[in-house]
Amino acid sequence: MSFKEPDVSVIIVTYNSAQVVAACVDSIINNNHDVEVEILIVDNGSTDDTCEIITRNYPDITLISGHGNLGFAAGNNIGFQAAQGRHFLVLNPDTEISSGALKTLTDYADIHPKVGMIAPHVINPDGTLQHSTFRFPDLSQAFFGFFEKLVPIDSTFNGRYRPEEYEKERGVEHILGAAIFVQRTLWEQIGGMDENYQLYFEETDWCYRAHEQQWDLHYIPSVTIMHRGAHSTIANPERNSVLFAQSQSRFYKSNLGIFSYLMLKLITMIGIEYWTLRTMLAVLRGKVTPAECIVRLDSYRKILWA
Repeated sequence: MSFKEPDVSVIIVTYNSAQVVAACVDSIINNNHDVEVEILIVDNGSTDDTCEIITRNYPDITLISGHGNLGFAAGNNIGFQAAQGRHFLVLNPDTEISSGALKTLTDYADIHPKVGMIAPHVINPDGTLQHSTFRFPDLSQAFFGFFEKLVPIDSTFNGRYRPEEYEKERGVEHILGAAIFVQRTLWEQIGGMDENYQLYFEETDWCYRAHEQQWDLHYIPSVTIMHRGAHSTIANPERNSVLFAQSQSRFYKSNLGIFSYLMLKLITMIGIEYWTLRTMLAVLRGKVTPAECIVRLDSYRKILWA
């Protein structure tokens, strides 16, 4: 029997995803129409039943495990190397795709070969819009990251596109890593994600490099994917804040130049002073314990030197 090249390789990086991964895989299997698909699960050292669920229920799926937790970027890069498809779909395990999604994405990619990455319409579990496309990071976003009460999180000042812009096809700057459709030819030209990003900014940097190499990135409203969101990153907010700051600094140094990087550090100094004052007031009011205060202050120190 001759081997038929898959149209799409769906790459799912998992970490303790036992509660969500089956629904994700089932949505791919049940909603696929007229597209040859392979599914690759790259497990980053799960300690729950993620691998057992895949092995027991989905014998035709390629499971790559045993390498420990190498991070989101490295996990996806392992998947890219193993993938056989003409296109890739980077998908989080806490997503579910809609009927015909893969067919629509594949047809769009084939018709638009210079569109290197495609963003679908992403919704929350309750059906509301989830922002899945963004402006590239800038100093205003860095500022409002510290002074978050000054503008809403989904404000255009925070790099978001307006909700009404999700009703039409358009070019975008960068795409949420939970669901990105990628031309194999883009990966062959620019490579995969930068593995020096431990967490956060991996897809932002990848999209930035794609733009630098003259690839177009588009959003299309005709494909819907549900994303539960942050199922594996909510347990340790202080640690995640430090990792965010480290990745943010790397992105600025690598892509935006020394002036933007120095301005970022100035904003960080001002922001950390504000956070420290706010935390101390919370201790005096009894809303934060001394032990919690110590943990926060240590994370602020690490953010300052990220």
